[in-house]
Amino acid sequence: GLENIATNQIELSPYLQNSKLVDFLQSQHIDVTSYMTLAYGKVLNDPVLTEIAQQHQASTAQIALAWALQKGFAVIPSSTKRENLMANLKAQEIQLSTEEMLMIAQLERDGREVDPENLAPKWDI
Repeated sequence: GLENIATNQIELSPYLQNSKLVDFLQSQHIDVTSYMTLAYGKVLNDPVLTEIAQQHQASTAQIALAWALQKGFAVIPSSTKRENLMANLKAQEIQLSTEEMLMIAQLERDGREVDPENLAPKWDI
C-alpha cells in the first residue's frame, strides 16, 4: 500500500518539472527524489539561471540544486569531480526568493533526458 512507499525517484530538472506527478506524490506524502537535476548539464548555461546565480554569487548548478531542495525534493547530484561535489553541497545554503522560484518555474519545457521506454513508465498520459 501507499504507506510502504518511502520515496519516488523521478527525473526532475528546471527543464522537466513534472508538476502533475510531483503534486500527486506530495499530496500523498510521498517524498520526491530528483535525479538528472542538471539535465546532463544542459541547464548550466541557461540565461535565467545565470542571472539568478549572479545575484547569489553562486553557480548555475548550485541554483538548480537549490531550486530542487526548496521544492522539497531529495536531490541526487552526481559528479566525478570532488570540487563539484563540494559545491553541490553548498546549494543547501542558498535561499531563493519567491520571484526567483517563479522565474525557474517558467523554464519548464518537458525536457526529458532519459528515454522513458527504457527506464520509466509513461505516467502522465
